[in-house]
Parts: sequence; structure tokens; C-alpha cells
Amino acid sequence: MGQTGGVNRVVLLVMALLLAGCASGTNAQAPTPAPCDPGPPGTRQVTVGDRSFLLHVPRDFVNPSPVVFTFHGRGSNAQQQLLLTSFDQVAEQGRFLLVAPEAVGGRWDFRPNGKDAEYLQAVGDAVPCADPARVYASGMSMGSAMTFALACASDRKFAAFGGVALTLYRPRCDQAPPAPIIYFHGTKDPIVPFEGGKPQGEPVTLPAVPDAMQRWAEHNDCTAQATQQIGKDVRFEQWSDCAADADVDYYRVRGGGHTWPGTTPLIADAIEASLGKTTQSVNASQLMWEFFEGYTLPGAG
Repeated sequence: MGQTGGVNRVVLLVMALLLAGCASGTNAQAPTPAPCDPGPPGTRQVTVGDRSFLLHVPRDFVNPSPVVFTFHGRGSNAQQQLLLTSFDQVAEQGRFLLVAPEAVGGRWDFRPNGKDAEYLQAVGDAVPCADPARVYASGMSMGSAMTFALACASDRKFAAFGGVALTLYRPRCDQAPPAPIIYFHGTKDPIVPFEGGKPQGEPVTLPAVPDAMQRWAEHNDCTAQATQQIGKDVRFEQWSDCAADADVDYYRVRGGGHTWPGTTPLIADAIEASLGKTTQSVNASQLMWEFFEGYTLPGAG
């Protein structure tokens, strides 16, 4: 009996060690994120220094949370950007934090060391419960220009980029890592010409949209290209098999104006006379989020 009892004790000890090994191996549960309170759901204004931004917290919050920045156009503001894009509704479905920064005098400063660089750093620091590996930039018109300027940063803080109605590629972009990009532009844009040239009221000269997108595809070392027709007015062109999996998605809206694809019909009708037609064949906000979900920022955290 004594020998049998000793064997049993050895067997139990071995089983305990094996179970402990399993618990600490691949089947172990991931550590629970530290508790984080982003504040009440809904949209609120947050002050940083002498400026502010809008923050939207979804009802079904995820911790840590992806964050989408959306930059308004020239002469617009953060609240109008949310109305135009309905990004707050997409945030509710996608369970991400939404940030709408506010430019000074309705104009963004694109310089790497300009006044908006410090402001955006302060905004990022003020966003609660953010996942630094899943922060994304989007924008309309001059806000899209800001988005592309951020894509050209060598010390990038954003994992992917989405723009509408203004694209650019500058020599300094050559030094930036591959940038995942999704972009939309109407062929009848009366403010930022699709065929390139000077935007209305601005001294800069922009490339033709197809040329700029081709430059980004080359920058990302993409080797595959495919096109698809969506509805009657949208041609989707995608460059894939890119370095760092940084695809370039481009939506060419035939007859589209200086507008955000998929904005509400009420807004689309109100701006058509001055800015042109809005396609309802695609929804830029929803497509941007679906694109963003595929990317994380290497080395962030």
C-alpha cells in the first residue's frame, strides 16, 4: 500500500506539472486590458490648450479602441465634417473612437513642424483608451491634403489613410514608408480639378488624380492591378501585392463633384448647385473603415 500510494503521488505531481505547462502555453488567456473610461457615449468637445476637437464615443465601446481622425475641408469645421460624412454612425457600427480636429480659420497647416503638428500631437494624447497601433486618418478636400501630408511623414503615427477630393504626392513622400491608401474623386469636381492644375482659390498646382494615385502605387511597390465597375458611375481601381501589404484603392466617380460619396441625400441636394453631384453608388465613410480595419501600425504600442 505504501509503494502504491507513493506511485499515485508521483502520477498526481506529474499531471499537475503538465496542466500548469498547458496553462502557461498557447492556450493561456490573454491579459485583460486595464480598465479605461472614455466618458459617456456620444459626441463632445474636448479642449487642448487654446484649441479643441470633437470626440465621438460609441455606445458599444472596445478597450483599447481603434481611432479614426477625420479632417474637414477649407472653410468648414469639425461639426460640418461629421454631418457631411456621417462617420459617427459608422463609428457606432465599427465600435471605434472618432476624432474631428478643428483647423484655425478653416485652413490646415501641412508643414511637418507647423502649428498643426503640435496641435495634432496634443489631440492624440487627449484621446482616451486609444490603441496606438490602430489610428487612422481621413479627410475631405483640404482635410484630404492634410491626410496625404500625414501619409508622407517619416515618423508616421497613422496606420492607414483615406481621402476625398484632393490628392497629392510630394518629393518628401519618397522617404516615407509604404502607406495604405483609399481615395475617392469626382471627374466633374469644380473646386479641385480631376485633370490636375490649381484648386479654386489656391496657388498650388496639383497633379491629375490618376497620375497621383499611380505615384502612390509605385511608392508602395505594388505589382498587381485590377479594376471593377460599381453601379453606373464608379470605377474602382486597386493596386495590390504591395510592400508591407499597403494596398492603394481608388474610386473614380464619373460626373461626381466636390462631394463626399454616400453623404445623405438631404445634404447632397443642398450642395449640388455649388459643388456638383454626389454618388450614392458607394459610401466613402463605410468603405474607409472597412479598409482601415485591415491595417495596424508596425512597432506602435
